[in-house]
Amino acid sequence: MTLGLRKTVAAAIVALTASFLPAVSATAAEPGSDARAGNYCLANTWNTPEVRTRQCDSFDRGQYWTVDGDMIKLSYAPDYCLANTWNTPEVRTRPCDSFDRGQHWTVRGQQISLTHASGYCLANTWNTPEVRTRQCDGFDRGQHWTINGRQISLTYA
Repeated sequence: MTLGLRKTVAAAIVALTASFLPAVSATAAEPGSDARAGNYCLANTWNTPEVRTRQCDSFDRGQYWTVDGDMIKLSYAPDYCLANTWNTPEVRTRPCDSFDRGQHWTVRGQQISLTHASGYCLANTWNTPEVRTRQCDGFDRGQHWTINGRQISLTYA
């Protein structure tokens, strides 16, 4: 008899506790998208070679990129490509040159790596605008990118 009373009281406590929890609703993101993506985009400071992350802005021409094979070109200046200065972590834009190994990128899932040095990925130094290449690390939030149309944004920012 005591065991039955304990079970009844325990069930009543659980039900009462649940009634005080806030109601939560969720909405699903489009398939293949990440609801958090799109706040900070890969950006070229227009008329300079500088590449940083900046708050995504659909009016900023330096935030529009075209993935053309294994090259990533500025959409509004297609003669300029995303480029790593070979054997350094530096990432800039330079005149497109198919012979420049630092201008060839591989997009695999949320990582963008150098095609000819696949162990090095495009990386944002978290909580800064800096963009460099670093050894690929799936746990580094600054190495997760989402390509949404012509904008390339940090997946988790």
